[in-house]
Amino acid sequence: MRRRPLRPDGRRRAVPHDPLVLLVDNHADTREMYAEYLRVRGFRVIACSDSKLSIELADATLPDIILLELRMTGMNGAQVLAELRKNPDLAQRPVVALTASVMTPDRAAAMAAGFTELLPKPCFPEDLAAAIDRIVAESAVKSAPHNQLRAGHRVVRRRRSDGRVHPPSAAAEFPR
Repeated sequence: MRRRPLRPDGRRRAVPHDPLVLLVDNHADTREMYAEYLRVRGFRVIACSDSKLSIELADATLPDIILLELRMTGMNGAQVLAELRKNPDLAQRPVVALTASVMTPDRAAAMAAGFTELLPKPCFPEDLAAAIDRIVAESAVKSAPHNQLRAGHRVVRRRRSDGRVHPPSAAAEFPR
């Protein structure tokens, strides 16, 4: 479980590196309950009920994860996902279908549409928080740049005994 500093009201304080969650659900009670619980757990949460507004919010804030109801008025979840995937900055972000539509055909359709995962509603808020932690961690591992040097490091090219040079990623020297 995450440990975050407490605020004067006893709730955990979010810090800038905590995951930003965009929660999109047209049911006010569900949206408010999940949003409040996630905030108490220390997540930064943006909640909205409008499918078109959710696309604008995602574009403006670049959340770490998007929780999206499948059955919404206006655009449905699959249509919103298709619009989100058009944006290169959002194309690899995890988008989770959070829905009561959990029958096998609905699940298959959601996964075929490109959702990262499908979480059934109702679900316990602590299960939702655990799933978000897991999905964001998996996403960070997948998107981590491999074979790149940390800031401030430089490539050292070493010569082999036969005169050839090792590839640039073969050695790194820490700054002094």
